[in-house]
Amino acid sequence: MPSNAFSLMTDIIKSGQTDTAAKPADLAADRRQQADIAAMYRPVPGVRDEPLADLRDGSYLMTPDQPRGDLVILYIHGGGFRTGLAAMARPLAAHLALGTRARVVLPEYRLAPEDPYPAGPDDCVAAFEYAATLAPRVVVAGESAGANLAAAVLLHAKAQQDTRALAGVLYSGVFDLRIERYSSGSWVERRDTDLILAGADSAMTTDYIGDHHADAPLISPLLADLRGLPPLFVQVSSTEMLLDDSLELVTRAARAGVHVELEVWPEMTHAWQIAAGFVPEATEAAARTAAFINRVAEGRVVDGAALLGGPATLDEA
Repeated sequence: MPSNAFSLMTDIIKSGQTDTAAKPADLAADRRQQADIAAMYRPVPGVRDEPLADLRDGSYLMTPDQPRGDLVILYIHGGGFRTGLAAMARPLAAHLALGTRARVVLPEYRLAPEDPYPAGPDDCVAAFEYAATLAPRVVVAGESAGANLAAAVLLHAKAQQDTRALAGVLYSGVFDLRIERYSSGSWVERRDTDLILAGADSAMTTDYIGDHHADAPLISPLLADLRGLPPLFVQVSSTEMLLDDSLELVTRAARAGVHVELEVWPEMTHAWQIAAGFVPEATEAAARTAAFINRVAEGRVVDGAALLGGPATLDEA
């Protein structure tokens, strides 16, 4: 059963959907509404947030007390490639920073339709390069469209044989932008249970990809060669329209030999993790993410090379 705080949040969402006066009239109004929400952020004790002048305007750096120097987190916000703000991810980023003692880079990137693909991925790759100046290993994370962009960054790093990408964290991601995707599977089956994406349609694809093809691997990571990716941690809700995207990505990654950890949460909203610090389920999701990142950083996944104990030879067994 969801927490009282989660139930309250969903009641607010439902109320906003029935109140036509509260609905954004267009993309510009939607962006203004999100900016108003982001402005409500209050600093989390133990984490300093500051604008990041080295990246696009609106980017932030979250720094915990006594930050570690061996890894940094690059967290890419969602918003259907057309909306969203780095500032809105600060509550979640603060909890990830506290749970890992790592700095978190929150990059702003160019949005569609004004700046279609590859503007967004290019900005996120540039943010990865910046993050890598802060620590030698980078965890790339994101929610929704941000998870798509995070996967694109990981695929780009793999193509460049760049070993600085330590792991990926993908929340409620959209990984297949082919038009036919919108009329099948969980896009249809979960339309009545998804409180966030119920009105989403193929305009997200057409606005984002411009003149490019939706089956390009950095546009639809589900269709990419996933062999050689670093460990992935995937969370998705069983009630959201993007359920199949995560399930299929995890299956393909596992078959490609990638270390994958999947959590399917019942009853949650799309990208519920963003509410960390306000909703217990979101705070718990962030804590589990931090635990995964810490395990990867300590070498306690994949080949077990960093694990201690046990016999060194059969003679010692």
